[in-house]
Amino acid sequence: MISADPAIAVVDLGSTLAKGGLYSPEGRCLSSAALPVTAIVDGASVEHDPQELLRSFESLLASLRKAGAVRAIGITCQRSTCLLWERSTGRALTSAVSWRDSCAKELVEELAQHAPDVATRTGLHLSPYYAAPKLSRLLSSQPDLRSRAEAGEVVAGTLDAFLVHNLTGQPSTEAGHAGRTLLYNLELDTWDPTLCDLFGIPEASLPALEPSIGHRGEWQGVPLTAVAGDQQAALLAHGGWHAGITAAHFGTGAFVLTGTGPTTLRHPGLLSAVLASSSSQRHFQLEGAVNSAGAAMDWISTRTGLGPEAWGQRPLEPERLPRVLPAISGLATPWWRPEIRTVVEETRDSTSALDLADGMLVGVAMRVVDCFETLSAAGAPAEVFRLSGKLTRCRALVDLIANLTQVRVEVSAEEEPGLAGMARLAAAGLDPDSTSLTGGTPVSYTRDPDWPPSRTHAARSDWRNFVHRILKI
Repeated sequence: MISADPAIAVVDLGSTLAKGGLYSPEGRCLSSAALPVTAIVDGASVEHDPQELLRSFESLLASLRKAGAVRAIGITCQRSTCLLWERSTGRALTSAVSWRDSCAKELVEELAQHAPDVATRTGLHLSPYYAAPKLSRLLSSQPDLRSRAEAGEVVAGTLDAFLVHNLTGQPSTEAGHAGRTLLYNLELDTWDPTLCDLFGIPEASLPALEPSIGHRGEWQGVPLTAVAGDQQAALLAHGGWHAGITAAHFGTGAFVLTGTGPTTLRHPGLLSAVLASSSSQRHFQLEGAVNSAGAAMDWISTRTGLGPEAWGQRPLEPERLPRVLPAISGLATPWWRPEIRTVVEETRDSTSALDLADGMLVGVAMRVVDCFETLSAAGAPAEVFRLSGKLTRCRALVDLIANLTQVRVEVSAEEEPGLAGMARLAAAGLDPDSTSLTGGTPVSYTRDPDWPPSRTHAARSDWRNFVHRILKI
C-alpha cells in the first residue's frame, strides 16, 4: 500500500528478525517489511555481524520511505546487544555481542560480592547477559582498544547507539537501553562512575544519554524522534505509559512488564527500569524475564521434529505431561540462576515426542506465570493480562495462562506490538501535546479462566516444587 499522507517509519531490529512498519499518525499500519537476522552461535558465544545489522536497518528504512512520505523515524532493538565502534566514522570495530551471549560469566562471578550494590544502583541483577561485562571483554580483545576508548576515540555501547550514530552522525542512547548496561544509575539518570570503574569501561567511551522522545538528528532530511528498547516499545503499545497495565510479549524470550508511571517500584526478584523518557519526565516499568520462550520451542522442535502445527493443538494439562524447565539461556525471574539449563524430568516409555513438546509449552506458560505472580507480590497486581507475540497463535497456551493466573487474558491483534509502540512514541516526539501514548492495541481475542482455583493452586504448587528440587532450595 502506498501512502500519500506523511507517516511514521519504525524499525525493530530483533534477535532473529528485523521488522519495519509505516504507520499513520493515528497508529494504523500502512506498510510493513521484514528481513532475517543472522546469529553466529558457538557454545556460549552468540554474535551478530554489525555491518549486516546496519545494512538490514538501512534497507528497511529505504523500503518504508518508498512506500510513502515519511514524517518521522522511530527505532527499537534488542536491548543488551552491544559492540565497540569508531567515534569518528561510526565503523564497527568488533562483532555485535548478543544479549544471549554468556561468555562473560567468569567476569561476573569474580564481581559477585558487588551484586547488592549493582542492584541498588541499576535496578538489575548482576548478570553476564547485560552489556557491561560484554563490553569489558571486548575492550580486552585487542591491544589498543582500551587506550583508544579512554581517549574517547572508541564508543562502547548498545546496538541502538550504533544505529543512531550511523543514522544521524552522533552516538547517543536513552535510559531504557542504558539501563541494560549495568552502568546506568536508575535514580540519578546518569552514567555511574563507580560502575564504570567496576567493569573497566572508560566513561569517555560511552554514548551521550538523551531522552527517549525528542529530535536526535535526521536521516535524509527525516527527523529521528524516538528511541526505546524492544520490550519497552511492546509495553507502550499495550498502554503501559500509564501505571497499572501488565503485559507479556513472546519472542526469543518472554518478558512480563507493568508500567509504574513516574514512580520506581523495586522487588528483589524483578528488574526496575525506565520505560521511556522525555526532556521533562521519566516513566518507569517493573519487569520479569523469561530468557527462553520462542527459543525454547525452537529447541524442542529440533529435538522432536515437531513444529508449531503439531504442539499445542490439544488442551495443555500439566498433570499428565512431563515437567520441563525452559532455561536454554539460564533461569531469570524470580530466582536469577544464569547457570541453570533446560531440564526435562525423567520420562516414561509411553511419553511421546508430542508430550515433550507440549510439556515445554507448559513450562513456558509456567515461567510467564512465575513473573506474573512476582509482579503481584511486588505490589503490581493485575485484573487483566495482555499478551502479544507469535506464540499467542497457540490458543492452548493462552488458555493455560488464563487458568494459571486466574485472570482474563487479552491477546493483542498486533502480533509485533513493538512497531506500534514505537510509532506512538515517535508521534509524541513530533508533537509534545500528542495523545498517541494513551490507550492500547486492538484485542484479537480474550480468554477467561475456567479451572477451579483448587486446580490452579495444585498445578502451581507442583511446578514450584519441581523448580525448587532443581535449584536445591
